[in-house]
Amino acid sequence: MAEGGHADAGNEDPGEASQRHATMHQLSKKPPLPTLHMDYSQYRFIPKGDRVKEQPDVNRLLFWTPTGEPDGYAEKRGTAVLYYDRTGKAVRVDTNPYNR
Repeated sequence: MAEGGHADAGNEDPGEASQRHATMHQLSKKPPLPTLHMDYSQYRFIPKGDRVKEQPDVNRLLFWTPTGEPDGYAEKRGTAVLYYDRTGKAVRVDTNPYNR
């Protein structure tokens, strides 16, 4: 048995071993998880001048002002899309977002 505790440790390619045993720093730069892609075509309203940040894990769009302040968000609930302002108050409801 080789010194590392693995029977084939001496026969490994050094590049192959480094790919199999990634450090935490390497994993944090590019996690080995699949990316989640969502269809946001039913979200029709975006406040003027705001940038949009997607949150596919919770199916939500965040709106940010050009100065970098949060300006609200939109999320889908059932067949409706609800739009909230920066305080969390619902300001717009699109009940049939697919038929526009």
